[in-house]
Amino acid sequence: MAGDAVRTALLLGPDHPGLGEVALGGLSVEGDGAPTMLGAALSAGWRPKAVPAVEPNEDGALLAVGPAGALLAVADGHNGSAASTAALRALAARAPVLLAHRTGDEAELAAAFAAAAHGAVARPPAPGGSEAGAEGEPRPARTALSLVVVTAAAFAAVGYGDTTAAVVRRGRLHLLDEPSEFLGPTSPADPLAGHPVTRRRRGPGDLLVVVSDGVTDYLGRAFGAAIEAASRAGADGGQPDAARATARSLIARAGAAGAGDNLTAAVLLAARPRRTFGWF
Repeated sequence: MAGDAVRTALLLGPDHPGLGEVALGGLSVEGDGAPTMLGAALSAGWRPKAVPAVEPNEDGALLAVGPAGALLAVADGHNGSAASTAALRALAARAPVLLAHRTGDEAELAAAFAAAAHGAVARPPAPGGSEAGAEGEPRPARTALSLVVVTAAAFAAVGYGDTTAAVVRRGRLHLLDEPSEFLGPTSPADPLAGHPVTRRRRGPGDLLVVVSDGVTDYLGRAFGAAIEAASRAGADGGQPDAARATARSLIARAGAAGAGDNLTAAVLLAARPRRTFGWF
């Protein structure tokens, strides 16, 4: 919890290293009609990682809601969790300011959040240094990161690396970002260089989802169908836990597919109401 008007939920992989363990977080915004729900689920995976890793769980997720809108973010650290944790903590620190007042649109807010994560992770190397450092030193920590800012009218996404943000609209999956360079110490000075902000108007019943590559890699072509099935399973769980149930179901489906990687999902479920108070 941060600030009087903004609520946050932060899940960090190092706090949940056990295989098969699933950590959950959720927030909701009441409106004149069905509430808007945010949920997140995080797991180290069902099986040991297929490739060497510094830590058992290097993923993380952040949810935040305030008068200006909502934020969903998933990070997947490489060479440890330092970069993913730093990026998510920076987003959580900025949320009470950026989401407290309606001072910008969703694209401006997404760019501001991206700048906060960039500022926490991107550190120029020392003169004469290199990304790999001295011989025998480990490569510096980097992170994949996808974030989505949602307002009453639209949503905007920014992505780094191989995490994925998507919207399911009328049963069809639409990706909001593409694979790109990871966020790390040698990232360009411009936070948005090679990482454009994608903006879309909201549609009735839109389901927004942000996942780490463990989910997409192990679900493969079944990713879209798994989101639909997970959302139906989540809806059966009742309010206000439907978003958490959806995220958990998606993680479980990737786990059942044999996931040997960290698994993280953040989702937003909302029916566009006729009249609301607040920002939904």
